[in-house]
Amino acid sequence: YRKEPMLYGLKRYAGSSCLAFKRIVSTTKLCESHIKSAETVNKMGRYVVFDCDVGNDDAWGLMMLIKAEEAFKKRTDLADSPAKFEIIGVTCVQGNTNVDQSVINTLRVLNAANRNDLPVYKGCATPIIQRQWENPENFHGEDGFGDVQHETQVNLDLVRPEHAVNSMYDFVCKHPKKVDFLLVGPLTNFAMCINMYGSEFLDKVGQIYIMGGNYRGKGNITKSAEFNFMMDPEAAHIVLASVDTPLTILPWETCIDGEFDITLDWRLNVLGSIQTPFIELLNLVERAVFIPKGITRWLVCDAVVVAAYLFPLLTVKESRHYHATVELAGTHTRGQMVIDHLKQQKDNANIIMEVDGDQYKKIIAWTAGLDGVDMASELGRTA
Repeated sequence: YRKEPMLYGLKRYAGSSCLAFKRIVSTTKLCESHIKSAETVNKMGRYVVFDCDVGNDDAWGLMMLIKAEEAFKKRTDLADSPAKFEIIGVTCVQGNTNVDQSVINTLRVLNAANRNDLPVYKGCATPIIQRQWENPENFHGEDGFGDVQHETQVNLDLVRPEHAVNSMYDFVCKHPKKVDFLLVGPLTNFAMCINMYGSEFLDKVGQIYIMGGNYRGKGNITKSAEFNFMMDPEAAHIVLASVDTPLTILPWETCIDGEFDITLDWRLNVLGSIQTPFIELLNLVERAVFIPKGITRWLVCDAVVVAAYLFPLLTVKESRHYHATVELAGTHTRGQMVIDHLKQQKDNANIIMEVDGDQYKKIIAWTAGLDGVDMASELGRTA
């Protein structure tokens, strides 16, 4: 592969493992055969891929998605809802931690949720262009889960052998236009799928929801860039430059400037009193992440974008369409999302500008399993 720059690059994106390289460049099945078998798929309305770099915020988003999927399966009043969906893959990427630890954290969440049946795929180990800087804060700890000790080990045999990038392509070939992607980490996996398969992939994708970027220049990893975009600016640029129809973005400023009044005290003492394996796991993690830093406000942005996908009418108070791109060369602004306020280019993003904090608090309480809170009847409602 060293004689072929493209193949050498693909191996590098996959990480150091030659096995991972083979998984990417040798597709397990032809797309045409997937399309032929599409007639036999189940009759769910939608399918969802959750692409993540699991820290505590990703964990809450994944749990919310699981809660909603199970509600659709159990409740007869939701049986015919067009918003009904099935989670067909959890794909992992580097970000809050390295990709191997992201896989481990994902398995911990799924085990706590009693959902070891969900397919987990390991994705890209590095950004498209190697970073020349180190994350100075490491907010979530080295392992993305507050570096706490866990009593049990995860079963890595549950991880599927296919690379996450290949799995994304396989999913859309099996279910054209029915697979929605919730992207809550750096966009490396999704961008690599675009680079490898182009329109053969994008033309078959359903909805795309992203937690990342910023539209007013406020940063959280640098003074001008949001974490997920800054961890792989080229990937974010590729995704935004490639889509033909607007994707949905929840930017950083919407989260920090929103109406959220959720205190860490409420999280730890109200939600934290719920006795389930998931809450017990996240209690351990979030105490380690938040308390030593003196943080008093509880904010998990990845769960907010999942709420926007599941409960659009309740969650989203205002959104606007713009053309968005990502600065790649700026000395001070690399990784910053740039909005075309002049409206000179075709819109490619529906940017969530304001969310309903009160409704979101109910949704997160429902996710946690708080007694007396039932949001299932609101799932997917748009009017």
